[in-house]
Amino acid sequence: MFALAGCSTPQGGPEDSTLDAFTRWHESARAQAHAGVLRWSDLYKESFDRLTALPPSLQQDTRLENTVLLLSTARKYEANEMSAQQFARERDHIETQLEARLR
Repeated sequence: MFALAGCSTPQGGPEDSTLDAFTRWHESARAQAHAGVLRWSDLYKESFDRLTALPPSLQQDTRLENTVLLLSTARKYEANEMSAQQFARERDHIETQLEARLR
């Protein structure tokens, strides 16, 4: 999963609301991708664009790095270079790594 909840700064500073807004958007868009309404590559391209607009932070850097990997994987899947099962496994692996790095 690409759970980003609970990743805000402990101080509750202005970055929180920006990250919270991104998290809410991402959860909704991810559900659309799972439902087949949104292409996975579109989700990750939009994620990249939204993340680059956030104030610089280590969390932003970590998310961007993983988003690039996810975008590349989604494009391979959509180009039929991997099966749906391979894509799901790779996506889950990258998202699990992201969760661990953000703890």
